[in-house]
Amino acid sequence: MDPTALEPAADFHADQLQAELTDSGFTSVTVLDQVESTNVWLADQVRQTGGTDLSAVVTGFQSAGKGRLDRHWFTPPGVALTFSVACTPRTAAGVPWPVEYVPWLTLLMAHSVTHAVRGTARVPAVIKWPNDVLVDSRKLCGVLATLINHPGSSVPSAVVGAGLNVSQRHLPIPTATSLRLEAGNDAAVPDRQTLLTEILREFARCYHLVSQDPGAALGPGGDMRAVLESELDTLGRRVALHLPGSTVPEQAVAEGLGTSGELIVRGDQGTARALSAGDVVHVRPAPGAARTAAEQCALDDVARITAGERA
Repeated sequence: MDPTALEPAADFHADQLQAELTDSGFTSVTVLDQVESTNVWLADQVRQTGGTDLSAVVTGFQSAGKGRLDRHWFTPPGVALTFSVACTPRTAAGVPWPVEYVPWLTLLMAHSVTHAVRGTARVPAVIKWPNDVLVDSRKLCGVLATLINHPGSSVPSAVVGAGLNVSQRHLPIPTATSLRLEAGNDAAVPDRQTLLTEILREFARCYHLVSQDPGAALGPGGDMRAVLESELDTLGRRVALHLPGSTVPEQAVAEGLGTSGELIVRGDQGTARALSAGDVVHVRPAPGAARTAAEQCALDDVARITAGERA
């Protein structure tokens, strides 16, 4: 069934989603026609239950979406994929993830979106630090994480939400895009349930992999860290930094990621520092400049997937 103004989540089927995601470790998947914010709704559920692992909520229409720095946005019903995932990160030994690795959940979700978009829509998406998914410098998806501390417990929960533009033909700003705009026709755009299933499966796979040994997976030389770095289009770029408390942007080169996924930048004076907050804007390269390593990796990945289907 296609979504309508009255039933914007009509193309989602909760029973089918639950059946397809149980093997990935999801204990519940809730479908809502409309909600103010999936992150707020799921965070309230987690506070009431004391923390679950893993659960998700998806809505056909989010009426009060919020991004980083309390920015709000509005998306018409039935055209975007808007969802949140809750988890209570513990290692294989049952102890909480070391606190320095919890912020990586945002990048894990951005990777999961990127992976699904490349695989199902053949769109060469990349990640912009810390929480966006881009196609050719245009924003396709935003990610937002919320940490929840439970009274009397040392194990916090996290809610990680995403808003992915799917079938929009027109967007209010030129720096945004959708899968429909990138694919060029409706037939090439996966339905929202397929996209959600692929994203959540990949997020669960990465989450469980990291939980085996967070330090080994996300520390220097870690396999999961290497995957994220290969998709992170910010690395190696010249960036403009809009930092809290400053009205004048600073320019620097993004060199790497820190222990907690913070961005390591080197300023024009040669000083390196780690950023965990603030806006980072990619400085556009000169016309004709070579693709970044992440952009080339994305194109190669999509070409490999397409060639595999034709073989």
